[in-house]
Formats: sequence, structure tokens, C-alpha cells
Amino acid sequence: MPYNYMVLTSDADFLTASLAGARVSVWFRLDPDPVGHLMDFGGHVEGYSPVSIKIAGSRYLRERFEFRVSVK
Repeated sequence: MPYNYMVLTSDADFLTASLAGARVSVWFRLDPDPVGHLMDFGGHVEGYSPVSIKIAGSRYLRERFEFRVSVK
């Protein structure tokens, strides 16, 4: 079964995910790796700044991780 997702990058993306109560997963991805590695199943966006995203009580650096939300 294919996994369809949207990568969250902008403040507007994180605000929309937060207001919608979407579950956001956290992925570690190196440039040559097309899929990435799931680091945390995540949860709801609790806050965001230009440097980090707070999901389910943990903070993740924007520059180091990729944030995904499932789409139908």
C-alpha cells in the first residue's frame, strides 16, 4: 500500500497542521536517501519557531529533520 504524505516546511504548513490536529511524523533523511528513517511516529504540533518544531512534548531542529503528514 503506498504511503502518501506531504512534507511540512513553512510556518503556514505547521500552523495548518496544528489547527487541524493532524498527526505529524518525524523523519531523518540524508540527501542520497530517497525514503528516510522514521525517528518518531510524532503527534500534534504544539509549537514552532524558525529553528525548531515542538511535537508531542519534544523539540526537533528544522534543518536536521523532515516533518510529514499523511494525505488521502
